[in-house]
Amino acid sequence: MPPRYTKSLSLILTIFLILFLAVVLPQAIKIQLFPNSLRLVPGQNLRLSLKQPFSIYLTADRPDGINGLNGKKKIEKGQSGSCSEVMVCPEREGTGFLEIRFLGVPIRRVNLLVMKMPEIVPGGHAIGVLVAKEGVIISGHLPVRDDSGKEYYPAQEGGIKVGDLLIAINGQTIHRLSDVEALIQSESQKGFPLTLTIIREGKPLELKIIPVKKVNHDRGLVTYLLGLYIEDPAAGVGTLTYYNPKSGRYGALGHKIVGFGNREVQLANGRIVSARITGINHSNRGEPGEKIGVFSGNADIIGDISANTQIGIFGGLLNNLTNCWYPLPIPVSTISEVRPGPAEILTVLSGDEIGRFSIEIQKVYYQSNLRDKGMVIKVTDPELLLKTGGIIQGMSGSPIIQNGKLVGAITHVFVNDPTRGYGVFAEWMLQMEDNLIEMGRKFAS
Repeated sequence: MPPRYTKSLSLILTIFLILFLAVVLPQAIKIQLFPNSLRLVPGQNLRLSLKQPFSIYLTADRPDGINGLNGKKKIEKGQSGSCSEVMVCPEREGTGFLEIRFLGVPIRRVNLLVMKMPEIVPGGHAIGVLVAKEGVIISGHLPVRDDSGKEYYPAQEGGIKVGDLLIAINGQTIHRLSDVEALIQSESQKGFPLTLTIIREGKPLELKIIPVKKVNHDRGLVTYLLGLYIEDPAAGVGTLTYYNPKSGRYGALGHKIVGFGNREVQLANGRIVSARITGINHSNRGEPGEKIGVFSGNADIIGDISANTQIGIFGGLLNNLTNCWYPLPIPVSTISEVRPGPAEILTVLSGDEIGRFSIEIQKVYYQSNLRDKGMVIKVTDPELLLKTGGIIQGMSGSPIIQNGKLVGAITHVFVNDPTRGYGVFAEWMLQMEDNLIEMGRKFAS
């Protein structure tokens, strides 16, 4: 083949490849973002469209109000076939599925579930999170030296691990951080190994630890050391997302509770308590602000913590909660209903008074898996921007409401732009709660 024909053929193939990728690649990305299951509510309007060489195949058996368009030809219930566009406006509950095809070959299946979403009471309440009723959390080990200069790790060598919850020493309960030092010194003077009671993976353990004795000859002081870093079991202040008055259950925070170094936090009789916001540290670029809150521990307990997940904490409330802005339950939005545009959040900035502030949903990621970053939001409310600078720590879990429906909760702030951050879908939080309940049933059986 003459060189000029080879060059021409190569150019044609290159142009064809570019055009093919220009058409196929955006569609492939769009399809990848389709959820495995698409939850809809009766009366919801939804449009899905694809361009050739992709198509959507509809079965004859599907919920009423889900029709396909292929040019001017309409594919109604009772008919099956491929189409380029699906129009969804179901009037009744039902199930079905649609198939995504490439050159006529099935590549993806999306289940369709038309159902009424539950109605729940939005949160916005400031809460304190207690990982445990008593005890302290082991956050690290450090070396200690005896009088000869020899180095030891007494607690670590005795079997204590980072993340353990220390609840007692020699049978005496630990209520606060200061109790640990006092008990180590007083009990070590008896001349016997210390018995440390810990909680690990929800189970109590007793470990014998020999403290290192250190004598300050100048002052005549004797100190006993275990080589431990410890921290308070209070995980800080957050925000309640929702409360279900029918089940008595709640969701909050929108993300997982983690300890120092992003370690896993064990929940041993975890609790949430009422909190009062006493101050605000303003957010600036590169420096996220925070809510300063106080709570009195066991006296203000409002619920338990049954699970600490990647999209929030869940549990049961002791009593019903009310919301001044939404005294009655409101519907939960499906992911497919969430749209870029105006919305609002509920959160506390002072005392225990819930405020209502405007935001904008800038991006929506129609995810196929449970994730804590489903949308990008931007604070637009002048009052909120003035007082906080945008999203601050302690705002996690603040409910996001759009068109009278709970669509999600704030989860993270953009460090370099505190006016913006991520939100998790409320549908995902409810799905996680359902999964936890089902796991509990299987465990019980």
